[in-house]
Amino acid sequence: MDIKTLEYMEQRAKRGRELVNEINALKNNIITLKSAAFKCIDININSAELRLTGWGAKQVPNTVSARVEACMLNVYIDEANEEIKRLEQELAEL
Repeated sequence: MDIKTLEYMEQRAKRGRELVNEINALKNNIITLKSAAFKCIDININSAELRLTGWGAKQVPNTVSARVEACMLNVYIDEANEEIKRLEQELAEL
């Protein structure tokens, strides 16, 4: 094996590790969002913080904020799952 081949293999292995780490991070985020460990969504705007409905293990009242947050969480989960599929495809093509 020559040096160019080894460098090419090293680059592919490095990218493969990066992809696996990205996939695992997204999966962990989804698990956290679906668990009782999830407490609330904090939105930081120009160093000011907006804390929306607290979730946790308790029942959340059916308010506008709660419905908006539920939609935000569902969109995040859907988009994260799509990104996981894309990353897994890229990993398979390595």
